Amino acid sequence: MLLFITASIIYGTFHVNAQDPFLSQYYSNTIYLNPAFTGAAGIPRFSAGYRNHFPSMGSAFVNYRAAFDMPVELFQGGVGFNIMNDVQGSGQLSNLRIDGIYSHAFIINPEIEIIAVLQVSYVIRSLKTNGFILPDGIDNLTGIYIGPTEDISDQTSGYPDFATGVLCFSRTWYAGIAVHHLTAPNMSFSRTYLERLPRKYTFHAGINIPVFEKRFGREFLQVNPNLVFIQQGSQRQINIGAEVIRKGLFVGIWSRQNIRFGVSTITAVAGYQDNRMRFGYSFDFNMSQPWINDLGSGAHEIAFTYRLIKSDKKTKIGTINCPKI
Repeated sequence: MLLFITASIIYGTFHVNAQDPFLSQYYSNTIYLNPAFTGAAGIPRFSAGYRNHFPSMGSAFVNYRAAFDMPVELFQGGVGFNIMNDVQGSGQLSNLRIDGIYSHAFIINPEIEIIAVLQVSYVIRSLKTNGFILPDGIDNLTGIYIGPTEDISDQTSGYPDFATGVLCFSRTWYAGIAVHHLTAPNMSFSRTYLERLPRKYTFHAGINIPVFEKRFGREFLQVNPNLVFIQQGSQRQINIGAEVIRKGLFVGIWSRQNIRFGVSTITAVAGYQDNRMRFGYSFDFNMSQPWINDLGSGAHEIAFTYRLIKSDKKTKIGTINCPKI
């Protein structure tokens, strides 16, 4: 039954309204959010993540990713790569994406910097039909599965993809715009069927607010509110949230709202960060009917970022201080 449900989702959702994988911990996955973050940390960094949506179904919707980026002063910018594998149906459908990124920085003044970026990607889609239970293979009288009426072989296809973005930031605030799938690539398995992947538009902004103790005049904690707006095809969502950081520990709450249907998800996140690393765990609570009371319809997400040792040489780019990633 699970494979029947998964097959229906794959053939229905992906052929009618294809969308990118969604990650809740935006600023632990900055290159995926906006490739213009490439090199913005001022030092090399590595990040990795894991997400399991609908955990009650086992591993039906799982996402894995790893990324690396670093500043390159010779180019007055940065380079990076991102690898993501989005797996559905316990491996029945997978989308492996490999991104290569080049960014260029423009110094406006000692406090403000702008980074523009070009991302070139290649995506490999794989569909394994072994184990599928398709509707036309079920006997109407007995309900016994007798097999499909036609032979369906495994499918593999690939396509190039492109994205661009701009990031503007200072030591305390940041804002950016990204456009993914510039050419709206054809992602169909069939050579005779056209299935365009809609462009994705992302706008994000945030600010770091330090809170000081009156008595000693030192920073007591940080509050980091953020806004992320995403539109892809007919889907529009607004994500609003904030993190509170105190002595390396952080907690946060996010609200994800589909403009047509209202609040769909509440995300709680917690973790630890310092000058070298950040580790966070989050859980999405589904607020939509009929899953609002079913924790198994939520999503577990783990994100890890490690910043390599900073050299003594001062770089000309990478003044971004918020979020600490």
